[in-house]
Formats: sequence, structure tokens, C-alpha cells
Amino acid sequence: MKPASEHFVFIPNLAPAPVGEIGGKAHSLQRMAAAGLPVPPALVLGTGFFAPWFDALALLPGWRALAAGAPAQWPALCAALKAEALALPLTGAQRQALSAIHAQTLMSVTGQRYAVRSSSPEEDTAASSFAGVYETELGVAPGELEGAIRRCFASALDARVLAYKQARGVAPHQPRIAVIVQLQLDSEVAGVGFSINPLSNDYDEAVIDANWGLGESVVDGAAAADHFIVDKVTGAVQTRQLGAKQLAVVLADGGGTATRADARADEYCLSDSQLTELTAMLCRLEALYGHPVDMEWAYAGGKLFVLQARPITTWVPLPPEMMTAPGARRRLYMDIALSKGVTVNAPISPIGLDWMGGGIGQLVRHCFGGGGFELARPDGLMYLGGARMYINLSNLLWMCSPQQLARSNTATDKIMADILGAIDVPKYKSATRPAWRLAAMKAAPRALWRLRRPLWRALRHLLAPHGTHRLYLRECAAYEALYSGAHDDSVPLGEFERRYGAPSTASIIDVAMPALAMGILAQGAARMLARKNSPEELELAGRLTRGIGGNVVVDMGILIFRMARMLDAADYADLPALAARIGRRQMAPGFLDAWDRFMARFGCRGPGEMDLANAHYADDPLIVLRQMSFMATGGGDFDPEAMHARLKGEREQAYVALMERFGWFRRPLLRRVNTVIELCGGARDTPKHYNLMYQRALRARLLDEGRRLVQCGRLDRPEQIFELTAADLAGATRDDALDLRVRAGGRMRFFRLLADHVRNFPAVIDSRGRILRAPRPPERPGELVGIAVSPGRATGRVKILRNAHEKAIEKGDVLVAFTTDPGWTPLFVNAVAVVLEVGGVLQHGAVVAREYGKPCVVGIGDVLTRLHDGQMVEVDGTTGVVRIIS
Repeated sequence: MKPASEHFVFIPNLAPAPVGEIGGKAHSLQRMAAAGLPVPPALVLGTGFFAPWFDALALLPGWRALAAGAPAQWPALCAALKAEALALPLTGAQRQALSAIHAQTLMSVTGQRYAVRSSSPEEDTAASSFAGVYETELGVAPGELEGAIRRCFASALDARVLAYKQARGVAPHQPRIAVIVQLQLDSEVAGVGFSINPLSNDYDEAVIDANWGLGESVVDGAAAADHFIVDKVTGAVQTRQLGAKQLAVVLADGGGTATRADARADEYCLSDSQLTELTAMLCRLEALYGHPVDMEWAYAGGKLFVLQARPITTWVPLPPEMMTAPGARRRLYMDIALSKGVTVNAPISPIGLDWMGGGIGQLVRHCFGGGGFELARPDGLMYLGGARMYINLSNLLWMCSPQQLARSNTATDKIMADILGAIDVPKYKSATRPAWRLAAMKAAPRALWRLRRPLWRALRHLLAPHGTHRLYLRECAAYEALYSGAHDDSVPLGEFERRYGAPSTASIIDVAMPALAMGILAQGAARMLARKNSPEELELAGRLTRGIGGNVVVDMGILIFRMARMLDAADYADLPALAARIGRRQMAPGFLDAWDRFMARFGCRGPGEMDLANAHYADDPLIVLRQMSFMATGGGDFDPEAMHARLKGEREQAYVALMERFGWFRRPLLRRVNTVIELCGGARDTPKHYNLMYQRALRARLLDEGRRLVQCGRLDRPEQIFELTAADLAGATRDDALDLRVRAGGRMRFFRLLADHVRNFPAVIDSRGRILRAPRPPERPGELVGIAVSPGRATGRVKILRNAHEKAIEKGDVLVAFTTDPGWTPLFVNAVAVVLEVGGVLQHGAVVAREYGKPCVVGIGDVLTRLHDGQMVEVDGTTGVVRIIS
């Protein structure tokens, strides 16, 4: 039997215990105490103390049922198992340890109370806080310690804990826990503090909430606390908001806590000197952890104590090179990876970002000549770094106004447009004129000359639409034939990009973009020809923009749907086995023919497709098979091909109706506009498709190189090559001693920081982390107001997806997402409607929703937190309103 003292650890303690023994919360207390911070003394019952109980629970039928049960069954199963856990007998060692606790100095003070808190090894880490999930009991009398300890132990079996673990990739059925027994402070005032502003993400603002008594009323939100925002640089209190402080939590006479009304609700419970002390403590903790933190604190006997501190798990970090010094003039950045055809709401891999930079360089050379411009300087015009793509708005404000920026972004991202239109120019415009501004102005005439081919091609689409379209189709076919066979592992990487990258850029600019531009302009012209005071004409003009053939993404969704319906339900029972059968060609000839055609044309597509590191359909057939299974087994009866045909018929009828309404002047204009829409309106996604065909060939070539480096012992797996840059690979060719594993680890460090902490990337952020947000439009209760981008009205249950792989969209679901790319297209089939935060009338989700006849509303800020799974909502894609029904 272990000595009783081995079951607990004292805080403070000169010999630190590992987090696996005492849990994250206790480890944090131990760390603060070692740094000399004012932490109330405590002792910790380690994970070893509770191991016998977990061993006993593992033998029970209830545990086996929980391990095998679905998440929907967890609440009932966990409640039953917790009841059994609370009744477990003490072992001899446990009984001896509890007896020894009462003999410690910590426990010997007459009338002393204790705060008993759970401390899990997974808790209070940089990636997961488990805040409020485990049990805490305050004001515990010595005679009640065993019961409080048992209840804290049992909280490790709560359904909330299991769900939180599963959501963060932690094994939910391997519970471990320690319990902290800490001296209870009878505080006069207490609360929480954040070393950055959790709402604005501003690194230079501390936020403090406080109330009289214990901090429980603030943590639980039981009372409206006093709210303070303090400038960490100057110490000035920027915001001082008096809370109602309806009640205070205090220690009860018989043990535990009680609530009471406090007569001091109309006065602030913190003085300026206390705010200064709390802000300094937050700064000290942030420096200790090397990471933004939140803390629970209390003033007892006029002295400040830190009760808990943990890393903030949801914030948006910036790489050091993008940050300005605290107090210095700030730069403002726009994230162009959220829309503009990229639509990536995730960190971008080093090789992916490097490839995007190379593509931008080729684009600049094609349009302007010369060697491009610097993309690795945050103080330039564009910066590719920190696993994202940014434009420096502070410099761009020397070239255009906020209103011009807003107008240029409205069609693709309405929220970003609203943010840009409200920029505080005196605050954010760079103090000095950027050096490149004059050079850019001088280059404009040269660019017009170099772009004469696409400009002439665009004009030809208008003057001779049919002949120009036949030429366009021949060039598209030639491009697809060349780039479908561009995989050549004998060509060095640098030469591969020169051989295939520059011609791809030329085809995109000279062939695909003119058709895209004329299609968009023609659709806008159709709306302009309709009289603004005629709702009938406006509605008919809107129909001219739907049911247009030739859109590669719409065609892709239709082909996936056809393949999905070629298989039996039993085929989807084992998707890996189905993929193996397809690989062995053990399928019906008709299906294999459709499969081969799909992979030949659309194998370069898939969710997250713009990042080279992400597998596409051709790399991992399970991606498309999973999407096919949603269509085949989700209970949906929607046929995208039939809907597309119906919309095409409605477009033709709308054209006839408008021709009958229009007079001698508007009729010939409409005839030509409609012809251009029919021939060019489907080119919306062709430039991106061209880009991805080249990317597919480059990805295959990179994986060849990765396999070679694995064989040479320089990488662990071929895919590790995506964690490097072109410069790293060139350096490896020159220097056999270059450690590519170390280089990859360095490149991925900030990538992983973003992956751990950022759920949705902000559209606009400044160099001290402050996120600019769009003003929220006026809304009635129960309504969310956005932008209508696809007409119609539908009612269904909300299904929130943070990525395209997260869960199935079933018949009747309303798909709610931050943003989508073409790899999400199959998910639109079963959805009755689509709601997006990022988007405009030209964003991918809006285009596909219109072509599938699905109501779609975009531009609703924070929609992923304002709606939740299972809510019944009505989506009105004509007015832009989402109504919450239940």
C-alpha cells in the first residue's frame, strides 16, 4: 500500500508534479505559486488516488454500455454511471489518505472552509480549457470534504465532458481526474479577467468583470457584473460599465454558499488602483504562459489572490512580423483567402501558400511584365504569411477610399464590404505614402497594353458571341487535354512550374476570364434593362440569371448525383470496401464509365481544394464516395439535373415574356444580352477549374518528390513535403545536410497554433489583433437579417457544418456554414436551404444555390453561434431573412 502522502501534492511545492498526475488546473496553480504569485495554498489528490475507482467502474455493465453507446445515449448512461460512482467504497489507501488530509496544517484552522475543484490532465491547456464542464464546490466544511471530492470525481463521467472531449479529438472513454482542495477565501470582491479582449481580440486591452462577494456569480453569469476595459499600454480605463449586480454569492453559515442582494449595486466594486493591479497581474500571467490567459481572482482582506489561470483557447494570433509594437500606429489587414475564389477558412499549408504566391507572381508578370512584387513584407501591398493571405489596407487607402473598397467587395463578401466601408481612415491609413504607389501608377498604361488580348476577347464575346464561343470551347478542350496529362516526374520541380505554370496563367487571363467577365456583366445588364418600378420585370430578369449551362461546379454536382443513384444502398455500408472494388474495377461498366469521366474532369476538385496539402477527389476517392452516400442514403428526393432543366425552361420563358414587354429600344439590347448570358454565364467557375487542373499536376509532382525524399531518409512520409516551401526544396537539392524535418517543424509551428485556436478567420484585423466587425442590421426578435442571393422560401432544421466532412446533410436540413467552396456542392443536394456568413451574389454558395433552386441567405454575422443544430427555421431567400420557428 502506498503511503498516504503519495496520494496528494501540496501547493506551493518546491518539487513540481507532472500534469498527468495532478491535472491541468492544479499544474497551473503550481506553476503560478512557483513564480511567486499570490495563490491560496492547496493540496491535490492526484490521479492515482482515483485510479481504483475507475478500475472498478470499468467492470460494470453501465460502463460497457456507455463505451458502446451513441452520443445521443450518453446523458442517460452517464447519469446512471455517476450514481454508481458516488457509491463506490473507499479502498484502504484512499481512506488513509483522506484521514491524513485532516491532519495537515492546511486543514487545522478552526472554521476553515475549502474550495474543492476538479483537475483533469486534459484541462486548462492551450488547446482546450474544459471551462465550466467539471465540478467545483465552494465553502466546503471539513466534515463534507469526502462528499465534495466524490462529486468532483463523478463529474469526469458527465455527458458534457465526454462531448467536449470528442469535439476536440480527445478520447472520451478514458477518464482521468485529480481533485484540488484549496483554502476558501471569504472575498469582498471577485471576478474574472482576460489578458486580451475576448470580443475584439485586441492584444492591448485587458477585460475585467467583477462583483461583490465570491466570483461564482460572475463565472456563472448569475448577476450582471461591473465591466472594465483597460488599455494595457497606457493603463487608462477605456470602458467602465456599471453592472446591476442583482445578487452576490457569499459563504453560508452552515457550509456551502448562499446568495444575497447587495445594497451597493449602484457603486463600482473595483477602484482604479485595483484595476491597475489586476491589469498588471494579467500582463504578468500572459508573460509567464507566453500566451493570452483568463484568470479567476479575488480580493480578501484587501489582498489580491489568483484562484485559477488558464490559456485562452479561442483567439486569433498574428505572426510577429505582422504585428506592430504596443502603442505604435497600427496597420490594417484584409484576409483575401475567405472569398475571392479561394474560400479557405483554415490555415493554409506552407507549400500551399508558397504556390499561391507563385501564382500571384506569374499573374503580375503576365499583366505588367517585370519580376512581380514583394509578397513577404507585411508593410507592402500584399502579404502571404502566417498561413493566410492578406492585403495591407493601410497602404491601399492611399489608392482608394473605403467606399470604393466596399463596392469592389459587395458581390463576393457583403460582411467584408460593410466593414471596409466603415474604416476609420485617420486611424488606419499609413503615415507615409507607400513606395510602390508611383510605380503602380506608371505600370497601369503598360498593363492595358499587355492585357489587350483578354480585353479584345471580351469585346468579341459581345460583338460576335457565337463564333467567339466556339473558339472558347476549342481552347478549353485543348487546355484540359494538356493539363490532364501534365504529370511528368522526370521534370525538376522548378522547371515543372515554369513549363506548366506560366501557360496556365496565360490561359486563365486570356481565355477564361473574358468569358467570366462578360457573363457577369451580361447578367447585370439584364437587371438594368428591367424597369426598377416593375416588380414583374425585375423578377423575370432575375430568372435570366438561373438555369445557365456550362458551369463546371454545377455539372460536377449533377454527375456525382448520377453516380450516387447508380449504386444500391448496400454498397454504401462499407465505403472503404466500395473504394477497393472500384479500384479493382469490380463494378458495373456503366458506373465505371461515369466514374472515369468524373475523375478525368473533376478529380482536381474537393473540399478545401485551393490548398495543395488537401487531398482532392482523385487523391482520396472516399471523399466523393462519402458525399455520394449522403445523396443516396440521406432520404433526399431532390434531383439537381431535373431542377437545372426546370430553371432553364423558366429562363427561356422569362426571356420570351420580357421580349413581349420591351419596346423597340430595349428589345435588341435584351436579345444580345441574353445570348451572352447563355454562352458565357456558365464560365463563373472555369478560371478556378483551370487553376486546379494545373494544381493537381503540381501536387502529383510534389508527392513524387516527397516519396524520393522518404527513400533518401530526409522525410518521414511523402505528404510531409507540403510542410515545406519551394525554397526549402531548392535548398535541399543544393545541401544534402539540410534537415528537412526540422525545417518542416518550424514552418508548421504557427500553422498548428492557428489550427488550435481559430474557428473562423476574421475578414479584417489590425496589427494588434483587433478584429473589425460589420454593424449588425436592425432585426426583429426571432429573425436574423442577411443578404438574399437565391430566391425562394423553405423551412427545415438547422445543420451547422464547420467543414464539409463534419456530418451528413439529410433531407430537410438547412445547411449553415461560415463559407463554402465547390467541394461542398454535393451537400447542397439534400439541403432545403443554405445560410452562410461569408458570401455575396457571386460567391460559390450563392451561384450553386441559384442553379439548384435552393433559397440562400448570406452575410449574417456570427451565424454559427446565433443558430444551433436542430432549430427549426424558415429561410427566405427573397428578402434575406432567417426566422427562428423553434
